[in-house]
Amino acid sequence: MGSQEAAPSASFDVSMTDKSIDLTVRSNSEDIPSKNIMIVLSKGNETKKLIPGYHTVPFGFNVVEQPVKDDDGKTIGGTGFKNQDNVTYALANPDKVSATQAANATNSVQWFGNYTLKTGSRMSASVDAFMDTYSGIKPEGFTKSSFTKSEILGWTAAQWTSVFGGTATTDDLGSDHTVLKLNSGMTIEKADLAAHLYGKGLATSEEAGATLTSSIYVQTTDTNWRMGQPSVYGDGNGGITKLSPGDRVTVTIVHTPSGQTVFTKTVTVKEA
Repeated sequence: MGSQEAAPSASFDVSMTDKSIDLTVRSNSEDIPSKNIMIVLSKGNETKKLIPGYHTVPFGFNVVEQPVKDDDGKTIGGTGFKNQDNVTYALANPDKVSATQAANATNSVQWFGNYTLKTGSRMSASVDAFMDTYSGIKPEGFTKSSFTKSEILGWTAAQWTSVFGGTATTDDLGSDHTVLKLNSGMTIEKADLAAHLYGKGLATSEEAGATLTSSIYVQTTDTNWRMGQPSVYGDGNGGITKLSPGDRVTVTIVHTPSGQTVFTKTVTVKEA
């Protein structure tokens, strides 16, 4: 009978603002390959799991290290990475971010999953790592991945049917994460969607500005959808929709080979 791999022990210093999060290894029983950990962020009933190798630049925890110097005290080229406060900017302006920035996409050695955590190692991520961006994954035919209920009623009929097909009904479809309830009286922004729902007896007219005649339920067969307020399309690893100073967020580090929790701490978000 085989035995389960034991998790290493480690402690971290954690700080978090409404713009970023930093974790520094204060002590550890052994060096820990970052490919062997998962970082879980929880706020209320929202959870975001950050997976190594999947969440890299710019939406992930990337190591920030001091440059290595030679015997003469000169920095060895290609070593050391500065704080990545500008990862969101880097995504839009890759040619304007220097090679010494942790956000630079050429610095794959510092991507989450590629480096090894030692005492003193510091990981840094922008708020984009754990908001509901889902690493940029978007459903086909859409330019973003998160929608409020009113935004969904602003979809075209083609977008609506591509997600929900013909499932709109007044019957209670339950509370599965693929099911969305829309309340009576909500406004339908697009005329073609109003006409589609009017044809089912669910809208007051075929015109833009029509309202739902009763509460309705819709369901998607694509399980990447997480329906609610907001509804989000993603990788199944969750997301946090908003972060403000004063919020309390629990940071948990899991050793994935053993499934054991290495570290957990609840921190108060500060203003950047």
